[in-house]
Amino acid sequence: MNLQMIFRVNGGILFANGLSFLVLTETFLGMAGFDMTPQLQTLAQAMGVSLISIGLLSWRTPDIAGGAMSSYGQLYGVIGVLWVLLIGYHAATGQASGPPVYGNLAINAVLAALFFMYSKK
Repeated sequence: MNLQMIFRVNGGILFANGLSFLVLTETFLGMAGFDMTPQLQTLAQAMGVSLISIGLLSWRTPDIAGGAMSSYGQLYGVIGVLWVLLIGYHAATGQASGPPVYGNLAINAVLAALFFMYSKK
């Protein structure tokens, strides 16, 4: 495994989550314990587009970062930690639950650790 592969995996997961938020909004959020409202659907779809966009950035980072790829890896590691903290808080306070929450918590923790490990200079 190398840093380029971690960026690609991260991009793929972000893209899949974004697509779930955008296209399977009610199902995806229902599995996490949310009651669907028109306002939540609008917000979730905006989140979906944001995740797809960040996924594309992650996928393309190895191609455009050049010598700064380690720095980008550390940045993505920090972003992963922020996701772990937010998702962990939502799970701990009961604001969200179910497979999407725990799956994303684990995936983000692993990816953050991998970004930090493979970004060491």
